[in-house]
Amino acid sequence: MIRVISPTELVTFAFVALVLILTTIFRDGLDVASILFNAAILLGSVAGINLIRARWNTKGVRIFHTFYILFIAIFLFKTVEKLSYALHGRDYDNVLITVDRAIFGGANPTVWLYEHIPVMPVFVEFLQICYFMYYILPIILAVEFYRRRRKENREVRTIDELETLRFVIIYGLLTSYIGYLILPAIGPRFTLHEFWSISSELPGVLLTEPLRWLINLGENIKEGMTNLQAAHVVTRDAFPSGHTEITLLTMILGFRYKAKARWLIFFIGSGLIFSTVYLRYHYVIDVIGGSLFAVITLYTTPAVMNFFMRLKRKIVKTLE
Repeated sequence: MIRVISPTELVTFAFVALVLILTTIFRDGLDVASILFNAAILLGSVAGINLIRARWNTKGVRIFHTFYILFIAIFLFKTVEKLSYALHGRDYDNVLITVDRAIFGGANPTVWLYEHIPVMPVFVEFLQICYFMYYILPIILAVEFYRRRRKENREVRTIDELETLRFVIIYGLLTSYIGYLILPAIGPRFTLHEFWSISSELPGVLLTEPLRWLINLGENIKEGMTNLQAAHVVTRDAFPSGHTEITLLTMILGFRYKAKARWLIFFIGSGLIFSTVYLRYHYVIDVIGGSLFAVITLYTTPAVMNFFMRLKRKIVKTLE
């Protein structure tokens, strides 16, 4: 099992360890049992899937082993939400709003956009679709890199563009989660606007409302909740903008490795980044923060990946 585990899985293990350390230190006020249960599922799933991969080298197993890690990252996100607000007992939207106003001469960007750009349902529809493509864009790139690997008949365990993409995306997601733990915030759709007013103020055409419903459901918001109830249960994931960070990382790797889908990813990704503010999910400082986190992720990836590769070699050598 150790032989097939990649740096991507190992950095995930390290983040779960961080969650467990924080849970131990700040256990008062935390749902410790729930966090420990989630951590056990995460660690057991990664270990079990790699054990299966080590024993059965079939095409189906290889495909699942390549792409399953994204679902692990999403589940880890749902674990982080159990800590972010509880660690502080407050949100920091006031800090983010103050920074935005300082940048824009006292104006709130989401309010300014609504007041100065005519609302066009077709445009709103396009932006909502772009926003929903957050997880899909990395998968599009991963599928192309996977097909490239098969076509060139490369060794599965090599650190090629596919494995680099897997690591960068997961590592980028984990760094954004650290931001949520340090500075929990709920975003301008709750603090600067009436949450449920978005359907009337920014209406779409056909897919906008179903997509909003899915996004709300993923953030614990259900129909019938009041604005206050929705603000209470929503995930604290405003700063940094993970949508911005992961999209930028996907776009950069697409161009770095000359992916056929790079221009499609660039087009949708550009709309996605703009949508984070226009659709009121994020403050502008969140987008700036996501961009900085993307730079930090790219800059530190070689060192972090090499660290976990060396760690893996030491473990293998010890076991031998």
